[in-house]
Amino acid sequence: MNKIIVLMWLSMFIQCQSQKIDKSMVPTVDNKFEIINTEEAKRIIINDNKTTTFVSAKIGSSYTEYHKNSYFMIIKNYYPSRNIKNKGIAFNEGSPIGIWYYFDESGKLTKEENTDEGYSFTPEKVIIYCEKNKIELPKGYHDSGFYTRIRKDVLNGKKVWVIEYLIPDGDIQKVVLDGQSGTELEKKVVPFVSS
Repeated sequence: MNKIIVLMWLSMFIQCQSQKIDKSMVPTVDNKFEIINTEEAKRIIINDNKTTTFVSAKIGSSYTEYHKNSYFMIIKNYYPSRNIKNKGIAFNEGSPIGIWYYFDESGKLTKEENTDEGYSFTPEKVIIYCEKNKIELPKGYHDSGFYTRIRKDVLNGKKVWVIEYLIPDGDIQKVVLDGQSGTELEKKVVPFVSS
């Protein structure tokens, strides 16, 4: 009897350990003012651990940083003056997570928005859900193709997570999880339509 209890405890311990998300996979941003050097920015820079993309237009610039072993990316948007406009973290192929910082054109921090407010089912729990259900999540930068998307939405007045991923027949499986409990609210197949 004692052996069975020990084996059950050991099994639960191993399962809990495998379900922890390495915090180093989540990049960080701070609330500090920044200016982007558009002369040094290149469209895409790829190295062993990180890929950065840069897009510039008359309305401003956008910088994205992907880390090779992370499900998340850093996004920074800049005014035409090159001063930071906003910055934060988002799922690769998905919605913002955590605290996002907003600045006025002079560089003053005007707002800190907790994009996870109302989501007791955290981004880390979404990743654990995907791992348990064998849903492959993209890590790092991908130039093209359809990869699993995780986004926040509102369904019937409830905050939800929407996960969309390719299934073997070439269509997309769409799963909607309650933002509070993580309960599956909807699961359906939708046709894949390329753009």
